[in-house]
This record gives sequence, structure tokens and C-alpha cells, in this order.
Amino acid sequence: MSALVTPETVHPHLFGPLLSRRLGMSLGVDVIPRKVCSLDCVYCEVGRTTRYAVTPEPHYGVAEVASEIEAALALRPDIEWVTFSGSGEPTLNARLGDMIREVRTRTATPVAVITNGTLLWMEEVRRMLMEADAVLPSLDAATQSVFRQINKPDPRLDVSVVIDGLKAFRKEYRGILLLEILFVQGINDGDEEVLALKKAVGEIRPDKVHLNTVVRPPAEAWAAPVNARRMQEIAAMIGSGCGIIADAEPSRKRASTELTPETIRQLLLRRPMKAVELRDAYHADDDVLRPLLDRLVADGSVVRRLFGHEEYFALRTGA
Repeated sequence: MSALVTPETVHPHLFGPLLSRRLGMSLGVDVIPRKVCSLDCVYCEVGRTTRYAVTPEPHYGVAEVASEIEAALALRPDIEWVTFSGSGEPTLNARLGDMIREVRTRTATPVAVITNGTLLWMEEVRRMLMEADAVLPSLDAATQSVFRQINKPDPRLDVSVVIDGLKAFRKEYRGILLLEILFVQGINDGDEEVLALKKAVGEIRPDKVHLNTVVRPPAEAWAAPVNARRMQEIAAMIGSGCGIIADAEPSRKRASTELTPETIRQLLLRRPMKAVELRDAYHADDDVLRPLLDRLVADGSVVRRLFGHEEYFALRTGA
């Protein structure tokens, strides 16, 4: 796995920090091998799922990951959140709860988990997340047929069970619950599915609902974004407590992690990014960033991809 690089140390399970539209300055923590997941979403910016799984397994050592986080936070006091996410579904790590607890003993920085929410029907998975300060699950469909189209789940998953898991978690969890719904044109953006999602949201009762659409090169090239007007209509249908984040700008604060070919690779390992995003992530001048990107493209480890008339840089598969 690629690494967060600082002048002092290398952290193989960390990436960023990045400016998050929802969390501000966020240190990413990746505790799942690429790309082990319960879904194979058509829009996923990480790419295609390489191994389906629905049963958590122990991945990586608790003390090892917590020590990396503690060291990174010591170097970067501007980090606002420690966020478990990355290149797979984090709740598939059976040690996630222990990692959260250990991090909380070492720092006052709040902990978030970004999850696809598909495993919350399991009591042990819900229990793992109880000490997180914020949990950010997804729900892109409320009917099984659309669930299969947009998320391509492990065959053992049923969306009604997923929704029941989210409802059970909300009843037990006392932290911040931010539900994200991502819309893909022609799949889950019709009135019937939106109304079904509205019903599910009303039953789950998250603190906020964040609406998103395809904004980066997706796993399936045909997966297209929903236009701004329709996103506004969907927001109005779902109702209060709902906001569109697809076009939201992150805070103007900028990170200052040392810019090297390796720091660029470790970010692109998790998602494609535009040059301006990399520039802002590292507070880098274009005359420094562009030669590094050109070098990575020339050596074949990074490729340029066009999406929505914009240029993205992505890690070449296997790089």
C-alpha cells in the first residue's frame, strides 16, 4: 500500500490530509486491502471491486495503525478529523472498533467513519462504530432492483435489510449521523426511486442528508452525473435537512504536507484528482506540481483521464 510521506516518517495506512467538503481538514485512514468491498458501485472512484466480502476479517494491527495516526497528528495540528475510509469498506475490518478506541485514547481529534452502510444489520458491526464521533453511511437505492443496478452488491445483500440496519444503528448511536445519497443519471434519479428513498430517510432519521452525483471518473465509463436542476428537484422532494454537496467547495484552508511523487501517488491510489485539487491539498505552486505530474505520467505510474470536460490524474492500475 502506498504511504503518506512527511520529512520524518512514512505512514503506510494513511493518506492526505485532504480538504473534505463535509469534514474540513481530514486525515484518511485506509484499513482494508484494495479493493475489498460488499458493493461494486458503478460510480466508484476507486475502481472495480476485486473481492466481494460481507464478513469482517482482522486486517492490520491496532497498535500499528494507531501509532501512525498519533505520529501524523503530532506533525499536523491543523487536522480536524481522523477519517476511516479509503480503498475498501472499512467495516470489513474486524479490528475497526479497537482501532477507534485506541485512537481516542491517544488524541482528542474526533474520529469519523465513511461506510457504505451495508453491514449495519450485524450487531457486531454496529458495535464497532459506537465510539466514532461521526458516521457517514451511504444509501443510493431503496428498492432491490435499483440497488442491484447502481451498487452491484454481493448477492447475499438485500436493500431492505440494509435499510433496517441503518434504522437500528440510528436508534443505538449517539454521535453524528450524516447520510449520503449519490445519484446516477437514468438509474436512481426518477421520481419513484426518489420517493422510496425519501421514505427510507424518514425512517432512518439521520442528522443530515447529503446529496451527491458523479463528479470524478467512475468505475463504469457510462455512469453519468445528474444535472444541477434535477438535483435541486430531488432535494426539494426529499425535504428538510437535505443539502447538495456535489458542487460544494471545501474550506479555503490548505494543507501543507510535503509534495513528492509518493504523496501524489498515495492520494491518487484512493481517487482520481484534478491538478487544482492536488495544488490546494499541498499548497503547491503550479511550477512545482506540474513537473511532478508530468514525471509520473511519463514513467507510466499515473494516467490522465478526461471526465466532464475536465482533466483528472489517476493511478494506473497495478502501479
